[in-house]
Amino acid sequence: MLSSETNFSKPMNKHTLLVVDDANENLELLRFLLSNSGFNVFTALSANEAKMVLSKDEVDCILLDVNMPVQDGFSFCKELRAMEKYKLLPILFLTSLEREVAFEEAMKNGGDDFINKPFNKKELIAKIKSVTRIKDLQDELFREKAKYEKEMRTAGRVQAQLIPEKNFTWNGIKAETLFQPLFQVGGDFVDAWSDNKKLHIVIADCSGHGPSAALIGAMFKMQLFNLPISFTLLERVKHIRKNLEIVLPEDYSITFCYAILDEELKLTYINGGHPSPILIEDGKPVFLEGMSSMIIGVDLHPRDEVRERQLKKGSKLLFYTDGASEAMDADLNMISEEGMKGIFQTALNSGENILLAVKDQIFKHCKTLSPEDDIAMVCISL
Repeated sequence: MLSSETNFSKPMNKHTLLVVDDANENLELLRFLLSNSGFNVFTALSANEAKMVLSKDEVDCILLDVNMPVQDGFSFCKELRAMEKYKLLPILFLTSLEREVAFEEAMKNGGDDFINKPFNKKELIAKIKSVTRIKDLQDELFREKAKYEKEMRTAGRVQAQLIPEKNFTWNGIKAETLFQPLFQVGGDFVDAWSDNKKLHIVIADCSGHGPSAALIGAMFKMQLFNLPISFTLLERVKHIRKNLEIVLPEDYSITFCYAILDEELKLTYINGGHPSPILIEDGKPVFLEGMSSMIIGVDLHPRDEVRERQLKKGSKLLFYTDGASEAMDADLNMISEEGMKGIFQTALNSGENILLAVKDQIFKHCKTLSPEDDIAMVCISL
């Protein structure tokens, strides 16, 4: 037997209940009590009838008799809890068991609480209101979560446009970039482009993850691409540093490395607290030395140190954020900057796309885990 109130619509403040009991007199009594207390009520005489109701309608709480033929209440509750949709649905057992036993059995079999027969109306209504109030809060959290995830996916698509992965050749030199945020958006920034007979390589890492770090990364790009073409590397870094330190929250910082390569293969760079780039020249990996202060919203009066290095044809350069070097396995073994040398060399010898091979080596090191930070990389092949 399936029955319900005449009006199936559910106002925002009116909850819908499903009462399952093989005794018709219990169903009629509960439907009368609950309807008069402002609830929409569906009834079912068995677990199979209850499944038919659930296949067509949404309910906010199930009142489930324990002793029923064919499939008892405990078994039906376990079946529902195995389904993702019903893992958090409030289920109250209807039982004549002694209270301590009833509570233990209710918890053991996936119920939220129990109601003793014969029914006490005040206790009945109070327990239903208690569990439906919790469900309302859970539903609100899920709605907010869904809204947040939708916004994050949109932000991820926007960031993908702001930081597109690149693969191009300039003056016989190949430049590749890779960006993999930890979440839908991240705080790393990476880019490579050419202008005025020079190749620019920039990589940066804002502390933190997610939307706030991504917004700071967007601010970094805005400052970067508003620079006059005539600015030297030192002027560029000083301009970016000055403007970002004004607006950077005091608990945030940005590490960066800005490098410019000219047609004669002379590399000029400033490393602001970033992992040292790796140069493989004549088959040997070395770090590019030199370190300046990171960008931070505290007046430290930093001195930006400009370094130069004459590169050779056939050399390879790898710039990366610390999400790569600080990736760990389950035993907390970190790759480290020194370890990145070996990973870079292995990737070069693999014959595959260099950055994808580096990424594969990082994930191979992590084994069953995943890196816990954003990863950005640039590879320059001379």
